[in-house]
Amino acid sequence: YSTRIRIGKDEAKYRALRTLNHVSKLLMLNEQIRDRTAYLYKKVISESVEKISNNILLIAVCLLMAVREFRNDAPITLEEIADVFEKCGHRVNVRAIVREALRLKSLTGYAPEIRRPKDYVPRVVSMLMNNSRVLGKVKSRGWDPKSYENELREKIHMVLGMIPASKRGGRNPFIFTVSAAYASDRLIASQFGKRPILTQKLTSTATEVAEYSIRDHFGMMKQIIEKSSGIEVIQ
Repeated sequence: YSTRIRIGKDEAKYRALRTLNHVSKLLMLNEQIRDRTAYLYKKVISESVEKISNNILLIAVCLLMAVREFRNDAPITLEEIADVFEKCGHRVNVRAIVREALRLKSLTGYAPEIRRPKDYVPRVVSMLMNNSRVLGKVKSRGWDPKSYENELREKIHMVLGMIPASKRGGRNPFIFTVSAAYASDRLIASQFGKRPILTQKLTSTATEVAEYSIRDHFGMMKQIIEKSSGIEVIQ
């Protein structure tokens, strides 16, 4: 897309598109998602009756819309979008993005949905299997990487299905899925009589989720999994 918008009265639009470029690189989004965001942004501006008072916030909302359209190709969280805008020096937070998205709903037809843990399974599995240390341990335990990956994916879905929504509460769905992956690796080890591959530290390194968060979630999951499946989950 072109950012050659006349600077002057259109300076705010130019700055918003320039920010989109920067944010897309930081989030490692492909050009398709970036271009879709720019298209949605220009569409809202051209169709909006009211004057847009915060172009940066609007571009954040449009980025969220584009990311949700592409689903598994861009499983970026709302928190990550807000965080990267803040890192770029903009006063954008989760609440502001949601509020603006709801305000623009009549124009965009979009209202933000809360993503569920299962939406993050492809991303979590990919992050783990693309970590060289995880891959090395998978091979050293005698696994074919593809077989382990399929087993892990299947077990994560199984674990997520065991945890009632009431126990999940308001926990971050991405962190919840990472913790389910850690628990799943332990189930696989029990089932196949092998040593576990993931440690809390390695899971944390591969996914950038704090060890204490994984430990906290796993403690809750372990009891439910053992009660539901009758399988002892290795600590």
